[in-house]
This record gives sequence, structure tokens and C-alpha cells, in this order.
Amino acid sequence: MNQSALSMIVGGIIRVVQGFAQASPTLLVGLLIAAILRYYLRPDGTRRLFGGDNWRSLPQSWLVGMLLPVCSIGVLPILLEMRRAKVKPGAMSAFALSAPLFNPLSLLYGLTLSRPLVIILFAIGSLIVVTSLGLIWDAFTKREEKETDAANSETDDEASADQLIGLRRLFATVVHFSREATGQTLVLTILALSGLAVLAAILPYGSMQHSVERDDLWAPLKMLLVAVPVYATPMLAMSQMGMMFQHANSPGASFTLLILGTGMNFATPYWFGRNYGWKAAARWMLALLTIVITISYAINRPLIPPGVEPAGHTHAFDVYTNPLSAFQAVNWATFQELVSKSIDISTTASLIVLGVVILLGLIFRQFGIDEAWLIKGASQKSFSSSIEQGNASRSSLDLIVPSGVIGATMLAGLVAMSIVACFAYYPPAEECLDEISVARAECLSAANSGQVDHAMFWLPVWEDWSRRLEVGTMLRTGTLRPYQRMQGYLIRKKLETLEHELEHDPFEQDETQKVVRDLLATNSRWVRSFRE
Repeated sequence: MNQSALSMIVGGIIRVVQGFAQASPTLLVGLLIAAILRYYLRPDGTRRLFGGDNWRSLPQSWLVGMLLPVCSIGVLPILLEMRRAKVKPGAMSAFALSAPLFNPLSLLYGLTLSRPLVIILFAIGSLIVVTSLGLIWDAFTKREEKETDAANSETDDEASADQLIGLRRLFATVVHFSREATGQTLVLTILALSGLAVLAAILPYGSMQHSVERDDLWAPLKMLLVAVPVYATPMLAMSQMGMMFQHANSPGASFTLLILGTGMNFATPYWFGRNYGWKAAARWMLALLTIVITISYAINRPLIPPGVEPAGHTHAFDVYTNPLSAFQAVNWATFQELVSKSIDISTTASLIVLGVVILLGLIFRQFGIDEAWLIKGASQKSFSSSIEQGNASRSSLDLIVPSGVIGATMLAGLVAMSIVACFAYYPPAEECLDEISVARAECLSAANSGQVDHAMFWLPVWEDWSRRLEVGTMLRTGTLRPYQRMQGYLIRKKLETLEHELEHDPFEQDETQKVVRDLLATNSRWVRSFRE
């Protein structure tokens, strides 16, 4: 299907706007963590956090990355501070790829999408990828870039340099946070999202619905070409993996999408090439692609779900093709409609906060307020060295906390926040069922009356809450009964059938109403299994 130049341009802009909205929560987290590393952990504490020069730097960086709720864009400002702290390149590579892949929220979500063993094996596979790649990177670095004594002394001087403390350090954190949102991180974010525009221009609407079938030998390679420019959040990648297993698509293509589509974007190899040389970055990229495609073909046949027949198509990858079909008008109303579908309350709140942060950053830049300005205008008692002078008038906030204590507190806080976030994002069964009843009423009433767009909006909401229901139940009871899991599988299959019926052109109201009645019968059994 040929695309007009206008639909290619507008479709690309829509995908970039959608991607920026989805990235805003984790971008804010990444900016905050980068500011904390800069002013509280400092270079020496940052190096210890990521394993220092020990053998454990690669698995430790992988583990830290698994705890941080960031995406492949949110990891970029953290990489800038890791580079400043002279963290080992291999550890940076391990962190850059692992941090966007999994977090506690996406792992729990993934356990409801397919066999739990598959998600565990994918996590182990990601560890193998980042460790192998880190070892290769460090080997090239040792052979081509030897650290000099001058560089080491510079690091030592920076670690032992006088530093701001108290409220002035807190304000410096806010200044850096805001300025970085309007600086290099913003440029890298735009570069990262440009991959979505490229895909929207190349891939027409719905062109990937038959591209990664289970028996297609080229499926992992096809996904390789798509996954490199893709930007995907961990939750989006998990939902796509679930749809791939549900439709019996290629498991190897799923792994390729997870590692490359979620773990990196256009800005990742660019950043490594700019900081470590394009030759080294090209080797890194070639090694990454080779390792990923090798593992993908190795697991492609063994991980095929038993008893699941190929559906012949999937909508999992429609988010990477052009959002404009040949039957849609290219106008402002269509643009608003498509963008609004990808924005919920959390992304709206994140965009508002990010807008305020960017505004502050522009103000700070306009008036020349930066770290150097804060240091220049600070009094002697605002520095850590002044504590040794025993000044009696010192504020109780002017304390030096060892970077090891800050690092341990950060890790404990991350674990605690992850636990709280899991219980908040996956509420109790009764709350989930209340939300499902709203989505169900909206979806089915619209389907019965022929309001296709309204029904298609609420259908994925219903499906998403069905996943949250299962995870929330498993979190609070420690188990999910096989009957509950089976009923959840059936309800999602019936939802898929309804989706296909709604997509039928022309719309057949009698057939749709039959599907709705069948869906209601399955829904009654499914709801009872959780209420009991």
C-alpha cells in the first residue's frame, strides 16, 4: 500500500508526539537520578554503585538497571553522569541495555502474559547479552584506550574536591535537573524518537500484521530491522510480547524486540560513538546484533507455546507502523484523536511536570544560573570543607553524608518504592473489578449500538485491567488459581474476537451482538472466579 507524502509526514509526527508522552514519566525519573548521582553520590560513590573496577561491575550494573523504573530515553541522562564519574564502559553498556528492559512493574505484568518460565528465561537472556557485550567492550577499551596517570589523578581530585552542602546543594540539584531537561538530554530524546518517524514513513498502516509468524524462518531478522529504530517502554514491550505468544508468533522475534526495541534507540549507539569513538561503537553495535540474533534463533523453536495455533496475524506491531490508514482524513481532528488515545492521567501529569521543569531550565539558562554560578556566589560555610572549622552558627542541614550511606539508602529506597508502586499499580481484586465494570459497560454498549470507535477505545482498557486483576490477586494471595488464569485467557480471546468483528467492513450489527452475548457469558464466569 502506497502512502502519500503528507500521511508519511503527519504519521511520523504523531508517532513522535505519542512517544514523547509515553517517555515523559521515565525521563523525569532519569533526570532526577542523574542529579542525585551528581550532587550526592559524587563520582566515587557512583563508581561503587556500579561495581567499580571489580568483576561484579557487569552483573551489578545489570541488577541496578533492573531496579530503576526508566526506559531507553530515561537512561540517557544517567549515562551522562556515569561517563562523568568514569564508570567502566562495559558497566555503562550493561546498564544502558538492562535498565530499560525490566523493572518490577513490567516483570509482574509479563508473568501474566505467557508462561512464567519464558519471562524468567528472557531475563536471564538479557543478563547474558549485557555481560557478553560488556566484556567485549572492556576488552577493546583495555587494548585501545589505556588510562593515564593524569586521568587517574583528575578522578581523584574530582572525588576529593570541595562540594556544596545544605540548601544550596539542594538548589543545585534542581538547577541541574531543569537545565539538563533543556540541554543535551532533550537533543538525545528527539534523536531517539526520530526512529518512530522513520518507521511510520517506511511502514504503511497495518503492514506488520503478518510479518513475524511462528513458522517464518526470517521472522527474527525482520524484527531486527524494525527493532533497532524502535522506541518502546517496558510495559509496552511486555504487552506486545504477550500478544505475540497469544497469537503464536515467533519467540525469537519477541526476544529481538525486547532487547533491541526496548533496550536501545537511535540515541544509544550515537551516544556511545560520540563519547568512545565511532569505530568502537560500530564494534559494540555489531557484537550486540550478533549476540541477539544468535540467541533469538536458538530459542525460536524451543519456546513455542504448546497447544496454541498460529492466528495468522497480530495487531501487536501496529504502533510502529503509520497510524494513518488510507481511509482516514489527514487533518487536525485526526491528529488530536490519535494522540489523545495514547495519553492517560499519568502521562498527562508527567507532561505537565516536565513542562514546568523545561520552563525553569529555560529561565535558568536565560539568567546564567548554573553550578558555577552557585559555587561562585556561595559563602565559605556552604562548602563541605567548612565543617572541619567547627563553625557554631552552622545550620543543621549542612551535613556531610558519606556516599556509601547515600548509595545504600538509594538502593533501599528503590526497592521500597518498587514494592509500593507494584501494589499501587496492581490494586486489589474488588477495585479492579469496579474499573472493569465501567470499561465493560462502555465497550459493550458502544459495540451493540454500532459506535465502533468508542468500543475500540474501551476494549484495550478492559484488557489491561484484566491483566492488573491477575497480578494484583497474585501479589496479595501469593497464587493465581488455574481456573482464574484460564478464564482470564478466555475473556481476552473473546475480546480479540470482538475487536476483529468491530474491524469488519461493513459493520455487521447482528454478528457483533452475538459476539457480545458470548462475551458476557464468559465474563460472568470470569468475574465469579475472582469474587469467590
